[in-house]
Amino acid sequence: MGAVRLHPSAALLYAPLLCAPLLFACGESKPGAQSKSIAAAFETQSDPAESAKQAGEDMRRLKEKVEADRAKAIEADIDKAATVPASLPADIKTACAEMRAAYDAFVGHRLGGDMAEAEKWAVMKGVDLDPAQEFCVAQNNLRFAACQTHAFREAAPGVARERAQELIDACARKTGAPTRAELKEAERAGKTLRPS
Repeated sequence: MGAVRLHPSAALLYAPLLCAPLLFACGESKPGAQSKSIAAAFETQSDPAESAKQAGEDMRRLKEKVEADRAKAIEADIDKAATVPASLPADIKTACAEMRAAYDAFVGHRLGGDMAEAEKWAVMKGVDLDPAQEFCVAQNNLRFAACQTHAFREAAPGVARERAQELIDACARKTGAPTRAELKEAERAGKTLRPS
């Protein structure tokens, strides 16, 4: 019996049948193995509600860390700006007038071109500047006044205008003047703090 010859188009029809046994022989996994691996994948999946809760908790912790890092950076900027310069003004009134001008400019820079806020500040700035200048003069401390001037001029852009009192308090701590908290505590206790 001789070799059977197939027409080329017939070879195309029979090729899948001839190759099928080869696929199973070449390492195709057992039929049950695939279903077992799929079942194992479903078993290791966590509860979607629990995953969402965990993701929310992770996001909250990350936000807290970012906020804490940002707060530390701002505190470092405040501490760096609150420096007593090498040269001091000649008298306390001049020193406190310079501090007032620096405080005014500090707020002006932070308004960032907001005309409505700039107009409010122009009208209301005495509410912040007058007490700050009076307190500065009352302390009769050239180092304190010069430190405040330096702090307002050199504060990093990230130090918001709402942190002006923190700049003043940082200078107070560095020069022996009372801080806002110390003044409130003394007021509660009925004591008067003497100028530094």
